[in-house]
Amino acid sequence: MSTSFWKVPAWEVPIDKAVRVDLFRLDGQTIIPEDGWTESFCNDVRDRRSFDGKEAQNIVRLFKGLSLGESARCHMPPWGLAFYDREGLLFTTTLCFECSNAYVYSEFGRNLRAFDVTEFHARELFAILQRELPL
Repeated sequence: MSTSFWKVPAWEVPIDKAVRVDLFRLDGQTIIPEDGWTESFCNDVRDRRSFDGKEAQNIVRLFKGLSLGESARCHMPPWGLAFYDREGLLFTTTLCFECSNAYVYSEFGRNLRAFDVTEFHARELFAILQRELPL
């Protein structure tokens, strides 16, 4: 895992506690407004899949393993992820594989992280998203 990917605010989120992951296909959503993340986000969800157990842990492992990459500017994410522990929502993220960006939203704030779309974790995560929520 690249520790540089997990800097403020993402590093404060206990991703290892995640037991459920929701995948979202977004409908033309650009950067999510800072106010009312969940309310604003849910209005733009076109489709949703929920995973727990081994499937959720695999997605956590892949997301956690994303390596730092070069950022571009578009951020027109077709997909989002929401990570939950037993108590509730840990954090959400939108993923754009065109510009190699992930916006991470948590109670600690939001942060843009660029990831390397060519490395293993990103390719595997992309394959899951394409399989479960094809564009």
